[in-house]
Amino acid sequence: MLPVLKSTLKNTFIYSIGTFSSRLAGFILIPLYTAQFSVEEYGMMGIMEITSQVLLALLGFSLYNAFFRWYWDKKFIAKQKSILFTILVFLIFQISLFLILVLSFQQDLSYLLFDSDRNSYLIRLLILVSGLEAVGVVVSTLLRLKERAAFYTLLQVVKLIISLLSTIYLIVYRNRNIEAVYEAQLIANVVYLLLIFNVLRKNIELKFEWKILKDMLSFSLPLVLTSLSGIILNITDRYTLRFLADMADVGVYSLGFKVANTLRVFLIASVNLALQPIIFKMMDEPGNKRFYAKVMTYFTFGLMFFVLFFSLYAPEIIKVISKQNVQYWNAWKLVPVLSFSMLFSMLRDVSYTGLNITKKTKIIALLVISAAILNILLNLLFIPIWGFYGASVATAISQVIYFVAVYIVAQRFYSIPYEIKKIILMICVGILLFTAGLLANSWPLAFRLVIKLIIISSFPFFLYWFGFYESIELERLGQFWRKWRNPLGWRKNLRKLKLN
Repeated sequence: MLPVLKSTLKNTFIYSIGTFSSRLAGFILIPLYTAQFSVEEYGMMGIMEITSQVLLALLGFSLYNAFFRWYWDKKFIAKQKSILFTILVFLIFQISLFLILVLSFQQDLSYLLFDSDRNSYLIRLLILVSGLEAVGVVVSTLLRLKERAAFYTLLQVVKLIISLLSTIYLIVYRNRNIEAVYEAQLIANVVYLLLIFNVLRKNIELKFEWKILKDMLSFSLPLVLTSLSGIILNITDRYTLRFLADMADVGVYSLGFKVANTLRVFLIASVNLALQPIIFKMMDEPGNKRFYAKVMTYFTFGLMFFVLFFSLYAPEIIKVISKQNVQYWNAWKLVPVLSFSMLFSMLRDVSYTGLNITKKTKIIALLVISAAILNILLNLLFIPIWGFYGASVATAISQVIYFVAVYIVAQRFYSIPYEIKKIILMICVGILLFTAGLLANSWPLAFRLVIKLIIISSFPFFLYWFGFYESIELERLGQFWRKWRNPLGWRKNLRKLKLN
């Protein structure tokens, strides 16, 4: 099992480079946004971001999943190039129709989203960027199918740099407002497609496959519903705040959510990308269920360090990235609740293993839809009482219940001996350490930074005190310490890892 875990970690690192690059721009630019935009304007941008997620799911039709399924099917090997052409033509056609439809109602949509009919230009930009992103997902899928990992990563880095530089130039030197963010994304997406045009040209045959398209749509449309339900689960909080509170509350909540969501974007997503193929590869191997169980345990163990880091250092992080703009400071109180909710979202993802192996996609869809409905109801209940604090509580409760439901249902179809007692222990220890760390918030800056770091570092030692580790794990930890304790040997060790 250890070689598989090592392979998973290696693949996680490779995937994380692409994921990290594609998401880094939004995080780097937070200080610029909080300095240049008011809380209300940042709230508008938050609404734009979540609306973009909905549009991407709708405009993409989840056809990239069908592309994965059909591309290596023996029956369609000879039609790989015409299948790609078919998907792209269909996407471009329906995106164009959608844009024409939106143009007829752009002022109404502007008023619905922003309480003003003066933001029609933002609506048009949003559709264009979302449409290009939908096409870009299919193109990226081609690179993954071709195993062009280096080229894929290079393009993501180039796209990041262009988006960053364009945004900074438009906001700082051209005095543009929120529209600059999406104008920069538009530029970056166009350049991305131009750079990959030669690859597309070599992998396209100008032949439209009507029958195959119908089959692919039949396959992908149920996935659109599942995808939309999952998105609704993650964005209900901000939409509900928009209609039950005000745009300033959306701005504060969006900042807190973006900081906590760093866990999902940069860590959870990267590990999931590496794990997904390995889970199915291990499906018929001896000891596969122990592997699945240890994935949940080790994933929780590693992620808890970052949950504690973001939770304990939330006041300092928010003050730094908001450049001392006091309007945003309350966002730090949301980060711990949302960070722990990210942990439960990871546990839920891992718990889906049994349902994915047994192909219970209808049950998965039902669970996602039920969780989305629960999240809507909890937001409607808590936001009128506690405002954006209520939204974070609703999100956390939804994720906990969602995880429990998936775990119980998945175990009925494919029982995996997850180490739930250890999971609960890690969560309880994490909450205990976080609570202790809150006491340091009133202390001098330098002192509390050190104390919080000590608290985070104590996490594995508290687990040892509670008998968390197995003998083999303690032995492996000892070997790891002896191998990496001397910095002079790191270069040699890294070279060995690369060769393996």
